[in-house]
Amino acid sequence: MVAVEPIPIYVAQLPRAEVLLPYLRQIDANAQYTNRGPLVALLEARMAGALGLPVGSVTLAANGTTALQAAILAAAGRARPGRMQALLPGYTFVATAHAAEACGYQVKFVDVSAATWAMDPVAMLDRPDLDRVGVVIPVAPYGAAFDYAGWVQFQNRTQIPVVIDAAASFEAIARQPCCITAEVPVTLSLHATKAFTTAEGGAILWRDGAGMQRAVAALGFGLTGEEHRWVNGPGLNGRLSEYHAAIGLAGLDAADRTAAERTRLHDAYKAAAVRAGLDAACLVSWPEIGSNYALVEASSLEAAERLIASFAAAGVTVRRWYGLGLHREPFFAADCDGSLPNTESLGDRIIGLPVYPGMGASQIDRVLQVLAADAASAGPSPRSRMSRFG
Repeated sequence: MVAVEPIPIYVAQLPRAEVLLPYLRQIDANAQYTNRGPLVALLEARMAGALGLPVGSVTLAANGTTALQAAILAAAGRARPGRMQALLPGYTFVATAHAAEACGYQVKFVDVSAATWAMDPVAMLDRPDLDRVGVVIPVAPYGAAFDYAGWVQFQNRTQIPVVIDAAASFEAIARQPCCITAEVPVTLSLHATKAFTTAEGGAILWRDGAGMQRAVAALGFGLTGEEHRWVNGPGLNGRLSEYHAAIGLAGLDAADRTAAERTRLHDAYKAAAVRAGLDAACLVSWPEIGSNYALVEASSLEAAERLIASFAAAGVTVRRWYGLGLHREPFFAADCDGSLPNTESLGDRIIGLPVYPGMGASQIDRVLQVLAADAASAGPSPRSRMSRFG
Protein backbone atom coordinates (compact mmCIF):
# COMPACT_ATOMS: atom_id res chain seq x y z
CA MET A 1 0.00 0.00 0.00
CA VAL A 2 1.44 3.35 -1.08
CA ALA A 3 1.57 5.90 1.71
CA VAL A 4 -0.35 9.08 1.00
CA GLU A 5 1.56 12.27 1.67
CA PRO A 6 -0.33 14.30 4.27
CA ILE A 7 -1.65 17.72 3.31
CA PRO A 8 -1.15 20.24 6.14
CA ILE A 9 -3.70 22.89 7.03
CA TYR A 10 -1.20 25.70 6.39
CA VAL A 11 2.44 26.19 5.45
CA ALA A 12 3.77 29.70 5.96
CA GLN A 13 5.93 31.19 3.21
CA LEU A 14 8.14 33.94 4.62
CA PRO A 15 10.92 35.87 2.85
CA ARG A 16 14.07 33.83 2.26
CA ALA A 17 17.31 34.52 4.11
CA GLU A 18 18.99 36.15 1.10
CA VAL A 19 16.07 38.58 0.76
CA LEU A 20 16.26 39.50 4.43
CA LEU A 21 20.02 40.04 4.40
CA PRO A 22 20.01 43.75 3.39
CA TYR A 23 17.59 44.51 6.22
CA LEU A 24 19.62 42.46 8.69
CA ARG A 25 22.68 44.47 7.73
CA GLN A 26 20.73 47.65 8.42
CA ILE A 27 19.94 46.31 11.89
CA ASP A 28 23.64 45.59 12.45
CA ALA A 29 24.54 49.12 11.36
CA ASN A 30 21.82 50.74 13.47
CA ALA A 31 22.61 48.60 16.54
CA GLN A 32 19.01 49.01 17.68
CA TYR A 33 17.08 45.79 17.92
CA THR A 34 13.77 46.69 19.57
CA ASN A 35 12.05 49.63 21.36
CA ARG A 36 10.49 51.08 18.20
CA GLY A 37 13.59 51.13 16.05
CA PRO A 38 14.03 52.60 12.56
CA LEU A 39 12.86 49.49 10.69
CA VAL A 40 9.67 49.42 12.75
CA ALA A 41 9.10 53.09 11.88
CA LEU A 42 9.72 52.36 8.19
CA LEU A 43 7.36 49.39 8.21
CA GLU A 44 4.64 51.43 9.91
CA ALA A 45 4.92 54.06 7.18
CA ARG A 46 4.97 51.50 4.37
CA MET A 47 2.03 49.59 5.84
CA ALA A 48 0.07 52.83 6.03
CA GLY A 49 0.79 53.36 2.35
CA ALA A 50 -0.19 49.80 1.45
CA LEU A 51 -3.47 50.19 3.33
CA GLY A 52 -4.22 53.64 1.94
CA LEU A 53 -3.92 55.29 5.36
CA PRO A 54 -2.00 58.43 6.36
CA VAL A 55 1.39 58.04 8.02
CA GLY A 56 0.90 57.84 11.77
CA SER A 57 -2.22 55.67 11.50
CA VAL A 58 -0.35 52.38 12.04
CA THR A 59 1.39 51.22 15.22
CA LEU A 60 3.09 47.84 15.29
CA ALA A 61 3.00 45.40 18.19
CA ALA A 62 4.69 42.15 19.18
CA ASN A 63 1.63 40.11 18.17
CA GLY A 64 -2.04 40.46 17.43
CA THR A 65 -3.07 39.85 21.02
CA THR A 66 -0.85 42.58 22.44
CA ALA A 67 -2.08 44.93 19.70
CA LEU A 68 -5.64 44.25 20.83
CA GLN A 69 -4.72 44.69 24.50
CA ALA A 70 -3.02 48.02 23.82
CA ALA A 71 -5.96 49.25 21.73
CA ILE A 72 -8.37 48.34 24.54
CA LEU A 73 -6.19 50.15 27.09
CA ALA A 74 -5.90 53.21 24.83
CA ALA A 75 -9.59 53.41 23.92
CA ALA A 76 -11.34 52.14 27.06
CA GLY A 77 -8.69 51.80 29.75
CA ARG A 78 -8.68 48.99 32.26
CA ALA A 79 -11.97 47.67 33.59
CA ARG A 80 -13.39 49.84 36.35
CA PRO A 81 -16.08 49.28 38.99
CA GLY A 82 -19.52 49.28 37.46
CA ARG A 83 -18.11 48.80 33.95
CA MET A 84 -16.43 45.42 34.27
CA GLN A 85 -17.95 43.64 31.29
CA ALA A 86 -16.46 43.25 27.82
CA LEU A 87 -18.91 42.12 25.15
CA LEU A 88 -17.46 40.02 22.34
CA PRO A 89 -18.71 37.33 19.99
CA GLY A 90 -18.81 33.71 21.02
CA TYR A 91 -17.64 32.86 17.50
CA THR A 92 -14.02 34.03 17.38
CA PHE A 93 -10.52 32.83 18.15
CA VAL A 94 -9.71 32.64 21.85
CA ALA A 95 -7.14 35.47 21.70
CA THR A 96 -9.97 38.02 21.61
CA ALA A 97 -11.22 36.90 25.01
CA HIS A 98 -7.76 36.59 26.53
CA ALA A 99 -6.91 40.16 25.48
CA ALA A 100 -10.03 41.50 27.20
CA GLU A 101 -9.34 39.52 30.37
CA ALA A 102 -5.74 40.74 30.43
CA CYS A 103 -7.16 44.28 30.65
CA GLY A 104 -9.23 43.34 33.69
CA TYR A 105 -12.57 42.78 31.98
CA GLN A 106 -15.08 40.02 32.59
CA VAL A 107 -15.86 38.68 29.15
CA LYS A 108 -19.48 38.17 28.19
CA PHE A 109 -20.11 36.28 24.97
CA VAL A 110 -22.72 37.54 22.50
CA ASP A 111 -24.33 35.58 19.70
CA VAL A 112 -23.48 36.48 16.12
CA SER A 113 -25.73 37.06 13.15
CA ALA A 114 -26.42 33.97 11.06
CA ALA A 115 -26.11 36.19 7.98
CA THR A 116 -22.73 37.82 8.69
CA TRP A 117 -21.14 35.54 11.32
CA ALA A 118 -20.44 38.76 13.26
CA MET A 119 -22.05 40.80 16.05
CA ASP A 120 -24.81 43.14 14.88
CA PRO A 121 -24.28 46.73 16.11
CA VAL A 122 -27.98 47.57 15.75
CA ALA A 123 -29.14 44.53 17.72
CA MET A 124 -26.58 45.31 20.41
CA LEU A 125 -28.34 48.59 21.17
CA ASP A 126 -31.22 46.64 22.73
CA ARG A 127 -29.14 44.80 25.31
CA PRO A 128 -30.34 45.50 28.86
CA ASP A 129 -26.85 45.26 30.39
CA LEU A 130 -25.10 48.06 28.50
CA ASP A 131 -24.83 50.12 31.68
CA ARG A 132 -22.37 47.50 32.98
CA VAL A 133 -20.25 47.30 29.83
CA GLY A 134 -16.83 48.94 29.64
CA VAL A 135 -15.82 47.90 26.12
CA VAL A 136 -17.29 46.13 23.10
CA ILE A 137 -14.98 44.08 20.87
CA PRO A 138 -16.55 43.12 17.53
CA VAL A 139 -14.64 40.64 15.38
CA ALA A 140 -14.28 40.53 11.59
CA PRO A 141 -14.71 36.78 11.02
CA TYR A 142 -12.01 35.15 8.93
CA GLY A 143 -10.74 38.45 7.59
CA ALA A 144 -14.06 39.55 6.10
CA ALA A 145 -15.01 43.19 5.67
CA PHE A 146 -16.73 44.63 8.74
CA ASP A 147 -19.39 47.21 9.57
CA TYR A 148 -17.11 49.99 10.78
CA ALA A 149 -19.73 52.72 10.33
CA GLY A 150 -22.27 50.70 12.29
CA TRP A 151 -19.90 50.35 15.23
CA VAL A 152 -19.02 54.03 15.17
CA GLN A 153 -22.75 54.78 15.42
CA PHE A 154 -23.09 52.28 18.29
CA GLN A 155 -20.22 53.94 20.14
CA ASN A 156 -21.64 57.41 19.57
CA ARG A 157 -25.09 56.42 20.84
CA THR A 158 -23.98 54.41 23.88
CA GLN A 159 -20.69 56.15 24.74
CA ILE A 160 -19.21 52.67 25.23
CA PRO A 161 -15.74 52.36 23.66
CA VAL A 162 -15.48 49.95 20.73
CA VAL A 163 -12.31 48.20 19.56
CA ILE A 164 -12.55 46.04 16.43
CA ASP A 165 -10.55 42.81 16.25
CA ALA A 166 -9.93 42.45 12.51
CA ALA A 167 -7.04 40.02 12.90
CA ALA A 168 -7.05 38.64 9.34
CA SER A 169 -8.58 41.63 7.50
CA PHE A 170 -5.43 43.25 6.04
CA GLU A 171 -6.70 42.63 2.49
CA ALA A 172 -10.24 43.81 3.21
CA ILE A 173 -8.96 47.05 4.73
CA ALA A 174 -6.61 47.62 1.79
CA ARG A 175 -9.64 47.45 -0.51
CA GLN A 176 -11.57 49.98 1.60
CA PRO A 177 -9.11 52.12 3.59
CA CYS A 178 -11.62 54.93 4.12
CA CYS A 179 -13.38 52.74 6.68
CA ILE A 180 -10.67 53.55 9.27
CA THR A 181 -11.28 56.89 11.02
CA ALA A 182 -10.45 58.52 14.35
CA GLU A 183 -13.45 57.09 16.19
CA VAL A 184 -12.74 53.37 16.59
CA PRO A 185 -9.37 51.57 16.57
CA VAL A 186 -8.94 48.39 14.54
CA THR A 187 -6.33 45.71 15.21
CA LEU A 188 -4.59 43.23 12.93
CA SER A 189 -2.61 40.06 13.49
CA LEU A 190 0.60 39.72 11.48
CA HIS A 191 1.12 36.09 12.46
CA ALA A 192 2.79 33.69 10.02
CA THR A 193 -0.64 32.30 9.10
CA LYS A 194 -1.92 35.68 7.88
CA ALA A 195 -1.92 37.13 4.37
CA PHE A 196 0.60 39.80 5.41
CA THR A 197 3.03 38.73 8.08
CA THR A 198 6.04 39.65 10.17
CA ALA A 199 6.22 35.99 11.34
CA GLU A 200 4.82 37.14 14.68
CA GLY A 201 3.35 40.59 15.09
CA GLY A 202 0.29 42.79 15.22
CA ALA A 203 -0.85 46.29 14.37
CA ILE A 204 -3.25 48.98 15.54
CA LEU A 205 -4.95 51.12 12.88
CA TRP A 206 -6.39 54.40 14.13
CA ARG A 207 -6.52 57.97 12.81
CA ASP A 208 -6.70 59.43 16.32
CA GLY A 209 -3.26 60.90 17.07
CA ALA A 210 -3.81 61.22 20.81
CA GLY A 211 -5.33 57.75 21.00
CA MET A 212 -2.40 56.30 19.10
CA GLN A 213 0.02 57.95 21.53
CA ARG A 214 -1.79 56.16 24.35
CA ALA A 215 -1.54 52.89 22.42
CA VAL A 216 2.21 53.37 21.86
CA ALA A 217 2.66 54.09 25.56
CA ALA A 218 0.60 51.03 26.51
CA LEU A 219 2.86 48.84 24.37
CA GLY A 220 5.89 50.22 26.24
CA PHE A 221 4.91 49.59 29.87
CA GLY A 222 2.76 52.74 30.00
CA LEU A 223 5.87 54.94 29.94
CA THR A 224 5.81 58.41 28.40
CA GLY A 225 8.35 61.21 28.18
CA GLU A 226 11.95 61.49 27.03
CA GLU A 227 14.40 62.81 29.64
CA HIS A 228 12.33 61.46 32.51
CA ARG A 229 9.89 58.73 31.68
CA TRP A 230 6.70 58.60 33.71
CA VAL A 231 4.17 55.81 33.97
CA ASN A 232 0.96 57.64 33.11
CA GLY A 233 -1.24 54.68 32.29
CA PRO A 234 -1.52 50.91 32.13
CA GLY A 235 0.87 49.02 29.92
CA LEU A 236 2.60 45.85 28.87
CA ASN A 237 5.71 44.84 26.93
CA GLY A 238 4.26 44.62 23.44
CA ARG A 239 6.79 46.15 21.07
CA LEU A 240 7.79 44.59 17.74
CA SER A 241 11.46 43.77 17.24
CA GLU A 242 13.53 45.09 14.34
CA TYR A 243 14.02 41.52 13.10
CA HIS A 244 10.29 41.00 12.75
CA ALA A 245 10.01 44.37 11.03
CA ALA A 246 12.64 43.18 8.52
CA ILE A 247 10.39 40.26 7.60
CA GLY A 248 7.47 42.61 7.05
CA LEU A 249 9.50 44.99 4.90
CA ALA A 250 10.77 42.15 2.73
CA GLY A 251 7.19 40.92 2.45
CA LEU A 252 6.02 44.31 1.19
CA ASP A 253 8.86 44.30 -1.35
CA ALA A 254 7.31 41.13 -2.80
CA ALA A 255 3.69 42.31 -2.60
CA ASP A 256 3.04 41.93 -6.34
CA ARG A 257 4.28 38.33 -6.38
CA THR A 258 2.25 37.59 -3.27
CA ALA A 259 -0.89 38.98 -4.91
CA ALA A 260 -0.31 36.88 -8.03
CA GLU A 261 0.12 33.71 -5.94
CA ARG A 262 -3.02 34.53 -3.97
CA THR A 263 -5.03 34.81 -7.19
CA ARG A 264 -3.52 31.60 -8.60
CA LEU A 265 -4.26 29.66 -5.43
CA HIS A 266 -7.90 30.62 -5.09
CA ASP A 267 -8.57 30.33 -8.83
CA ALA A 268 -7.09 26.83 -8.65
CA TYR A 269 -9.39 25.95 -5.77
CA LYS A 270 -12.48 27.08 -7.65
CA ALA A 271 -11.38 25.27 -10.83
CA ALA A 272 -10.76 22.09 -8.83
CA ALA A 273 -14.26 22.32 -7.38
CA VAL A 274 -15.70 22.37 -10.89
CA ARG A 275 -13.50 19.44 -11.97
CA ALA A 276 -14.76 17.49 -8.96
CA GLY A 277 -18.35 18.10 -10.03
CA LEU A 278 -19.05 20.70 -7.36
CA ASP A 279 -20.34 24.22 -7.68
CA ALA A 280 -17.36 26.53 -7.02
CA ALA A 281 -19.67 28.43 -4.66
CA CYS A 282 -19.50 25.52 -2.22
CA LEU A 283 -16.34 27.22 -0.93
CA VAL A 284 -16.22 30.35 1.19
CA SER A 285 -12.91 31.88 0.17
CA TRP A 286 -11.00 34.97 -0.93
CA PRO A 287 -11.96 37.73 -1.62
CA GLU A 288 -15.07 37.24 0.53
CA ILE A 289 -12.75 36.38 3.43
CA GLY A 290 -8.99 36.55 3.96
CA SER A 291 -6.88 34.68 1.42
CA ASN A 292 -5.35 32.56 4.18
CA TYR A 293 -8.69 30.77 4.59
CA ALA A 294 -10.85 28.42 2.55
CA LEU A 295 -13.98 27.24 4.34
CA VAL A 296 -16.78 24.81 3.73
CA GLU A 297 -20.10 24.91 5.56
CA ALA A 298 -21.56 21.49 6.34
CA SER A 299 -25.31 21.10 6.70
CA SER A 300 -25.19 19.82 10.29
CA LEU A 301 -22.88 18.76 13.11
CA GLU A 302 -23.23 15.14 12.01
CA ALA A 303 -22.36 16.02 8.41
CA ALA A 304 -19.36 18.03 9.59
CA GLU A 305 -18.06 15.17 11.74
CA ARG A 306 -18.46 12.75 8.83
CA LEU A 307 -16.60 15.12 6.52
CA ILE A 308 -13.80 15.67 9.03
CA ALA A 309 -13.38 11.90 9.33
CA SER A 310 -13.24 11.57 5.54
CA PHE A 311 -10.53 14.20 5.33
CA ALA A 312 -8.53 12.49 8.07
CA ALA A 313 -8.73 9.16 6.25
CA ALA A 314 -7.43 10.85 3.09
CA GLY A 315 -4.50 12.47 4.91
CA VAL A 316 -5.94 15.98 4.65
CA THR A 317 -5.66 18.21 7.71
CA VAL A 318 -8.69 20.40 8.36
CA ARG A 319 -9.55 22.58 11.31
CA ARG A 320 -12.36 24.36 13.08
CA TRP A 321 -10.43 27.62 13.29
CA TYR A 322 -12.77 29.13 15.91
CA GLY A 323 -13.51 25.88 17.70
CA LEU A 324 -17.08 25.10 18.70
CA GLY A 325 -17.69 28.52 20.27
CA LEU A 326 -15.78 30.12 23.12
CA HIS A 327 -18.65 29.67 25.55
CA ARG A 328 -18.18 25.91 25.12
CA GLU A 329 -14.53 26.07 26.20
CA PRO A 330 -14.06 24.87 29.80
CA PHE A 331 -12.27 28.03 30.91
CA PHE A 332 -15.01 30.33 29.58
CA ALA A 333 -18.08 28.18 30.25
CA ALA A 334 -19.47 30.57 32.89
CA ASP A 335 -19.12 33.67 30.70
CA CYS A 336 -22.37 33.34 28.78
CA ASP A 337 -25.72 34.41 30.18
CA GLY A 338 -27.90 32.82 27.55
CA SER A 339 -27.98 30.53 24.55
CA LEU A 340 -25.90 31.34 21.48
CA PRO A 341 -27.65 29.29 18.77
CA ASN A 342 -25.96 30.90 15.77
CA THR A 343 -22.52 30.61 17.35
CA GLU A 344 -23.13 26.94 18.12
CA SER A 345 -24.43 26.24 14.63
CA LEU A 346 -21.41 27.86 13.00
CA GLY A 347 -18.98 26.21 15.40
CA ASP A 348 -20.51 22.83 14.63
CA ARG A 349 -20.51 23.23 10.85
CA ILE A 350 -17.70 25.51 9.60
CA ILE A 351 -14.59 23.59 8.53
CA GLY A 352 -11.31 25.18 7.46
CA LEU A 353 -9.60 23.55 4.47
CA PRO A 354 -5.88 23.59 3.64
CA VAL A 355 -4.86 26.69 1.71
CA TYR A 356 -1.35 28.11 1.62
CA PRO A 357 1.19 29.70 -0.75
CA GLY A 358 2.77 27.14 -3.03
CA MET A 359 -0.01 24.58 -2.58
CA GLY A 360 -0.01 22.43 -5.71
CA ALA A 361 -2.86 21.58 -8.06
CA SER A 362 -2.70 17.88 -7.16
CA GLN A 363 -3.06 18.71 -3.47
CA ILE A 364 -6.02 20.98 -4.14
CA ASP A 365 -7.62 18.25 -6.27
CA ARG A 366 -7.26 15.78 -3.38
CA VAL A 367 -9.06 18.17 -1.04
CA LEU A 368 -11.94 18.71 -3.44
CA GLN A 369 -12.20 15.01 -4.30
CA VAL A 370 -12.86 14.25 -0.64
CA LEU A 371 -15.48 16.98 -0.57
CA ALA A 372 -17.11 15.66 -3.75
CA ALA A 373 -17.14 12.06 -2.51
CA ASP A 374 -18.76 13.13 0.73
CA ALA A 375 -21.34 15.22 -1.11
CA ALA A 376 -22.17 12.30 -3.41
CA SER A 377 -22.72 9.94 -0.48
CA ALA A 378 -24.74 12.46 1.52
CA GLY A 379 -26.95 13.92 -1.17
CA PRO A 380 -26.94 17.72 -1.64
CA SER A 381 -23.56 19.42 -1.87
CA PRO A 382 -22.37 21.62 1.03
CA ARG A 383 -24.21 24.89 1.30
CA SER A 384 -22.63 28.17 0.32
CA ARG A 385 -22.84 31.37 2.37
CA MET A 386 -20.45 33.39 0.22
CA SER A 387 -22.99 36.13 -0.43
CA ARG A 388 -22.92 37.09 3.26
CA PHE A 389 -19.52 38.76 2.74
CA GLY A 390 -20.34 40.67 -0.43
